[in-house]
Amino acid sequence: MKKRSIALMLATVLAVTGLFGCGASSGSKGDLAGKTANESSDDDSTLRLAISTDIVSMDAHRTTNDYLVPMNVFDTLFAIRKNDDGSTEIVNSLADSYEISDDGLVYRFTLKDGVVFSDGTPLTAEDVKFTFERILTLPESAQTDFVIAIDGAQELLDGEAESLRGIEVEDDLHFTVTLAEPFAGFLSQLAAPSTVIYSKKIVTDAGDDFGSVPEKTLGTGPYIVKEWKRGSGLVFEYNPLYWGEEPSAKRVEVSVMEPQAMNMAFQKGDLDIIDCLFLDAAVIDSTYKTDAYKDSLVSVDRMGLNYFMLNENAEPLNDVRVRRAIQMAIDRQSILDSIYSGDGKLEDGVYPTGCIGYSEENQGWLSYDPEGAKALLKEAGYGDGFDMEIDVDSSATDAATNTIQIIAQNLSDAGIRANINTIDHASWLDLRNSGDMSSYLALWILDFNDPDNILYTFFGSNENTVIRSNHYPDSEVIARVGAARAIVDEEQRMEEYAALEKKLVQDDAVWVPMFSLKHLFVKSSRVESFTPQWAGWSDIYFTGVVLK
Repeated sequence: MKKRSIALMLATVLAVTGLFGCGASSGSKGDLAGKTANESSDDDSTLRLAISTDIVSMDAHRTTNDYLVPMNVFDTLFAIRKNDDGSTEIVNSLADSYEISDDGLVYRFTLKDGVVFSDGTPLTAEDVKFTFERILTLPESAQTDFVIAIDGAQELLDGEAESLRGIEVEDDLHFTVTLAEPFAGFLSQLAAPSTVIYSKKIVTDAGDDFGSVPEKTLGTGPYIVKEWKRGSGLVFEYNPLYWGEEPSAKRVEVSVMEPQAMNMAFQKGDLDIIDCLFLDAAVIDSTYKTDAYKDSLVSVDRMGLNYFMLNENAEPLNDVRVRRAIQMAIDRQSILDSIYSGDGKLEDGVYPTGCIGYSEENQGWLSYDPEGAKALLKEAGYGDGFDMEIDVDSSATDAATNTIQIIAQNLSDAGIRANINTIDHASWLDLRNSGDMSSYLALWILDFNDPDNILYTFFGSNENTVIRSNHYPDSEVIARVGAARAIVDEEQRMEEYAALEKKLVQDDAVWVPMFSLKHLFVKSSRVESFTPQWAGWSDIYFTGVVLK
């Protein structure tokens, strides 16, 4: 949701994101689940959910995976709403109105009047400025990309300034933001959980407890965290000072459970929504894709791309012919059909279906062609094949692990001997971020709906290519990626993004585009309706659930 890359482990699930996370001990996971089942079964306003791994932090600035608390306890200036046709639109949240200068550089905002944090502290424009400055100055901040477009952000990030000059506070409700250069995706960024607005007073008073102690982690959103029992789960309660529409669920209990226990709990009636992403495909097919649950299934197209990354700094992956051969050697449709029951569609580029800038012209060019792959390998001097490494996160789902096994077999059929290395999550991250991971399978789910969210994240700078273990070497293309975000004319911007997509994936074979997937949930008889997060994350907005 930023999103979110994962080696051979379909990076996704818990949030944005991701199939990542630090697992809790199995001995502690039953406590809150038992409490949920026993104490809440007669409470019509309690929503009961489950996640597979506990969150690490409630502070959105310190994580790119754990968005459950930011999405429900805090608010952003804007929100993204998904329409029935699959398109999205930006709507106001904490921002009451805004104006943009003709040159696309200056944004003037008016905040909603009367909004308060859950302790009664009024929301002001100073809180907005404080929030964005904190993103840039917090030593362990994981969200700097979301405000780096603001004028003076780089200087503040580098320690060369004491404040963010691009934000000017006029009074409690009015402020302006000046960008270093035009960036059409800026408003979309302001709708991402990464840019939830914090109270300067609350955060300052809480110190290091902010993000870890529930009673000191307060926002303007519809819920308050009443309890966070590490390894067991969280309890949310309705914020009576919330400025928006009162939610149907007044209490939400989120339990940390193993997938098998999750399935059993849902079958017993102890959970109200189950995320099929946590379950084995065989269980989904045999249990939930049946007549008994046909009216209980909720499906959303994940606005995300599964891809197989290739490190151009590793021989022989530095040969474009070898990378193209790998693209042709993988039977993507077979994987989609056998592992995911066909619940998705092949994608041939960078932007998944539903993403602004999606180009039909860049689809349909990549076909499964093992003989063509062998011919390319022979042309590149590898007629006898070669050895390559595929690194997989030990916490990967069964679906991701099985996908990797099929990829390895496909490569073997083309003469490439793929060795699968399974390593623990922390080591996997360290290896990928070092730039030394040879290849991996991953999923990127959009944090905000703009092609920049993918293209700049992976190819916007040399540093970005390194931490994704890609090492794309074309400095001219990297410069074009950076310049594309400043194109004011929307038609020209989309044309450039389509051209860059073709250059990167078709001409230079930076990765193997795999597919986008449908995200299935099942709701219990207690749930009247459920609207998943617009991009199809596992983390959801509790306000999207209406109880009977």
